[in-house]
Amino acid sequence: MKPISFLFYSVIGLYAISGCESSQPGVTQMPPEASPALTETHAMIMQASYGDIPLNSLNDIDNYAGQFDTAISAIKSGEIKVIWGKQVLDTVESPKVIAYESKAESGEGYAIKEDGKVHKITSADIPK
Repeated sequence: MKPISFLFYSVIGLYAISGCESSQPGVTQMPPEASPALTETHAMIMQASYGDIPLNSLNDIDNYAGQFDTAISAIKSGEIKVIWGKQVLDTVESPKVIAYESKAESGEGYAIKEDGKVHKITSADIPK
């Protein structure tokens, strides 16, 4: 088994064992309104942040082909925007956006922030 696959299945197993309660630390409850593409992008960013293959450029997402194809397609089409070189941090006081639904540029949408949580944002929250 590839190391990246082992890490992915370990994270999924830990998530399943720990339960899906949003009150538990380290577990992010996805808002039902968040797109499936953002949900999968969240999983990819979590794996990249705690694994060995960071997302520093568009080319890096190809390392996750076969695991996160919906996210990859959404990122390449522009449906999901990624702030390259950012990752989830264990401790952060004012988390910044690291990926977001492009519809937030002209209204509201959901974003993944440095704390690993999904937040509702507006265009004012998007880094310029």
